[in-house]
Amino acid sequence: MLSAATTASAIIDGLVVSSPRTTGAGTDTSLEYASGRSSNVKTLIPLVLAIAGGLVLCGAAVLIAQPNSLSSPEAIESAQKAPVTNKDLGVTVTPEMKEHSRLLDILYFVTFLYGLAVTVLILATGLSRRMRDAAFRATNRKFVAAMLYFVLFSLVSALLTFPLDWYSGFSVPHRFDLSNQTFGEWFLEQLKQFGISILIAAPLVALALMGIRKMPRRWWLALWLGTIPVTLLLVLAQPLIIDPMFNKFEPLKNQVLAQRLLDTAAKAGISGGRVYEVNKSKQTKTMNAYVNGIGPSKRIVMWDTLLAKMTEDEVVFVMGHEMGHYVMHHLWKGIAFTMAVLFFVFFAAKKLLDLALIRFGPAWGLSEPSDPATVPLLFLVLSLITFALSPVFAGYSRSVEHQADIFALELTRLNEPGARAFIKFAEDTKLDPEPNRFIEIWRYSHPALARRIAFALAYKPWERGEPNRLWKGK
Repeated sequence: MLSAATTASAIIDGLVVSSPRTTGAGTDTSLEYASGRSSNVKTLIPLVLAIAGGLVLCGAAVLIAQPNSLSSPEAIESAQKAPVTNKDLGVTVTPEMKEHSRLLDILYFVTFLYGLAVTVLILATGLSRRMRDAAFRATNRKFVAAMLYFVLFSLVSALLTFPLDWYSGFSVPHRFDLSNQTFGEWFLEQLKQFGISILIAAPLVALALMGIRKMPRRWWLALWLGTIPVTLLLVLAQPLIIDPMFNKFEPLKNQVLAQRLLDTAAKAGISGGRVYEVNKSKQTKTMNAYVNGIGPSKRIVMWDTLLAKMTEDEVVFVMGHEMGHYVMHHLWKGIAFTMAVLFFVFFAAKKLLDLALIRFGPAWGLSEPSDPATVPLLFLVLSLITFALSPVFAGYSRSVEHQADIFALELTRLNEPGARAFIKFAEDTKLDPEPNRFIEIWRYSHPALARRIAFALAYKPWERGEPNRLWKGK
């Protein structure tokens, strides 16, 4: 429900870290390279074994482990009440929920491993250096050649990952009746997203490689500093430019509900807040609401599916949650947190990339960090680091989501409607509300829905004469 608080992390993850769609500028195409595919394969084996072995064992341990129970007081955290059971929650946990959640957990690890494998394949077969050479045959301008390399690299990566993208993005949602899109609609949307990514990332990639070339010893610092304004610009532009390319955003149509939300916003201390509804039903049957944007683009957005499926009280509670993000400046705090972590990520990436170039560079035809052909190796290093830090980002996100839940409960005192809203989210997404605890810690950006339901039912400090923790009104 808070895409805004994690927007910076998502942008960095998508455009700089894990996506094969960001690269840089310039190299010397007169270099000679070690020849022989067998040499590449021999060099590849230790890396593949290290990556696959460690992650497969990790994934297996996660999937075999038994899910935790709500029998811990941790489920209701500061609310001093006994834990509740699944029966008390009113959630019917179906086999379909279990199956869907387990499949998504598996796909999470498989997608990561497959992305690494594709990157290694592009490097080890010499395809990366051949694309680099082709780009420099087309132009001797390093900046333009870097952008051209990025386009070639993006196309190859997209083709290689398409089967898994189709399965996870189209087949699985239709298998569980969660999507309204035909294949043609879904595919056209993927093409649009791909085109937008290239238009945004190509010049950024060229600039990044230019910075690496000009600051060979401190390029990690240059990339980190450059990430800050890029992130702010993208967060600003997303609601105004990018999102409207896919959906129609308009002011809330239900005037009675709109007035109640305005009154609630005033109670929360928000004046002039913008609340929009968006026609997400053209793509999905699931529900959501979120905050995104900064300055003139800052807004709260509700999906039309949420408005259709929830009662007025439930919508007010959900909006109270989003108002909490708004009032507590979670977007700015999320950006600051992400930038702080990325400082160390880029520093570590520089050290690891230098070692990787010494070990694999001669066999893979890679010369230096500013070589466009080295971009996939940089992605691989960054992906491994950020994957290892997934619990850090997820843990931070869960903490601010819990704060927003507290704020909503204190602001609205709609405990039961709040719990019912969470129940509807669980049933609507067909996800297990009580996932494996390790999975929750590793990858969940929100607390498990069973924990949120239990907390919503139990947290009533006003009944005990205790002060509010976050909302300071009365």
